Amino acid sequence: MTNNDATGGDGTASAGPASFPGNAPPPPPVAPGPPAFPAGGQVPGGDPSRLGTAPYASWGIRVGGYLIDTVIFLVVLVVLLVVFRHSNTLEVHLMARRGTTRKRHISALPFVITAVLYVLYGTVLCGSERGQTVGMMAVGVRAVREGSFGVLGYGRALTRAVVEGVLRLIELLFVLLGVIWLLDMLFPLWDAKRQTLHDKVAGSVVVRLRPAG
Repeated sequence: MTNNDATGGDGTASAGPASFPGNAPPPPPVAPGPPAFPAGGQVPGGDPSRLGTAPYASWGIRVGGYLIDTVIFLVVLVVLLVVFRHSNTLEVHLMARRGTTRKRHISALPFVITAVLYVLYGTVLCGSERGQTVGMMAVGVRAVREGSFGVLGYGRALTRAVVEGVLRLIELLFVLLGVIWLLDMLFPLWDAKRQTLHDKVAGSVVVRLRPAG
């Protein structure tokens, strides 16, 4: 090999072989972003509250869903009252006083049927894979197991619906004990996991499926 081969025409050392992309060093690793919650509200590996951003549904959102479900069952109750207006089944005697005492008879059957339908409604829909009543679908929340954030299941959903129904019945029948139902409804305002009392009994929590905004 001659000197002209080892050096360039101007006597300087020639550059080494051209580098190709395959020979370039790998790019530095990208720092992982913050963990995101899956759309179904399930968080692999445990309670998302450890991450500092647990997606528990706020009290206002929960009340919105509750009102939608209440309107649905008020319609059901009115329809049943019309259907059974002449029924003597489970007849209840009411007395009203407007100048003179008046007696009125009304069947309690529509109220019983509505209560049973309400429990079945909450059990089947909250216990399903979706974990949502119609009202919960409308406001974008879901009922899941406390801790694991998995599917609530029909057993826990039944417990949840029965306890909620009993508290509502107490509020309707005994005005003085209605404070228990009121406490149940207001409990998410100060609870760390925004649970109602019937959530705590059933071991359930309600989580958001939409970003808070």
